[in-house]
Amino acid sequence: MSTKILALVDALGNWVSFTLLPEQRHDIVGVEALIKNKEFNALLADKAFDAD
Repeated sequence: MSTKILALVDALGNWVSFTLLPEQRHDIVGVEALIKNKEFNALLADKAFDAD
């Protein structure tokens, strides 16, 4: 069992907010909570996975 961490960072890579999802949930489920009530002019998205 594992957990996915979805993070929203600023242009310098500093965390703005994050959410945790169970391993079996699709990533898109957590995105709305990350960007809700945030103002931005552009959005770049990336996806990376790490398994130990």
